[in-house]
Amino acid sequence: MMYAVVINYSFVGMRFYSALIAGWGGGLIGYLVTVSLNYDIDWTFLHRTYTFSSLLGMIIAYAIDRQHRENYLQNCIIELNKEELTQQAQELERLTQLDALTGLANRRYLTEHLDTQWRHALRHQTPLSIMMVDIDYFKNYNDHFGHIAGDECLQAVAHQLQGISSRSMELAARYGGEEFLLVYPYIDEAEIQKIAEELIQRINTLHLSHPASQVSDHVTISIGCASTIPQENERLADFIAQADEALYSAKAEGRNRFKLAQSQSKSNLYTI
Repeated sequence: MMYAVVINYSFVGMRFYSALIAGWGGGLIGYLVTVSLNYDIDWTFLHRTYTFSSLLGMIIAYAIDRQHRENYLQNCIIELNKEELTQQAQELERLTQLDALTGLANRRYLTEHLDTQWRHALRHQTPLSIMMVDIDYFKNYNDHFGHIAGDECLQAVAHQLQGISSRSMELAARYGGEEFLLVYPYIDEAEIQKIAEELIQRINTLHLSHPASQVSDHVTISIGCASTIPQENERLADFIAQADEALYSAKAEGRNRFKLAQSQSKSNLYTI
């Protein structure tokens, strides 16, 4: 009977303390049954058999219990390592998408994101708008204050760009130098003009001193806007070029304003 108990609680993988209780409890039950049935007990044989079987069972149970704990800890370590590697990979991927100075999206990620939004708008025939933003007379700013102050200016403007493009699928990216490009899915011409107007006001509210500017005594921006519902015969590159041309029109007409690119000859203008 005791050997059966040993084999049973060993192979089912009982924990050590459970095996200990089961072993001694089984022996006690066997003793009570033997006494109740008035059977003779060979105490020497019982002692040897019971002691040996109990020790054997507990040793096997302990070995299995220890192995289970080791396996559990190894699995925990493996899962933690996997989680850490996943987090590191995600963080690395995030860093490769950002511009180191401004914290905005970089040009590579902008290209991927804008292409995705263009395809989505084309498929579902929804509006897509972009804004090309340029800091007015930024070279003069750098020459006057130095490149460290220029970097701080870029960061301050970038912070405002991030704040005005914080909704889902919207994106603010550094396009190059002092130029930025903002992406607005589901935003039409009327809405993009309101956003451009608000952004110009935000930058003017910063009151970043700019004595070398020919427009104002503080930092200002010019914006070129473009909005469309993509069609099969249209190209994303042409859409970006429209915003770029609108930006240069805004700069040519005095800066510190936005221009909206349109298919017709009409244009919209906002000036502080």
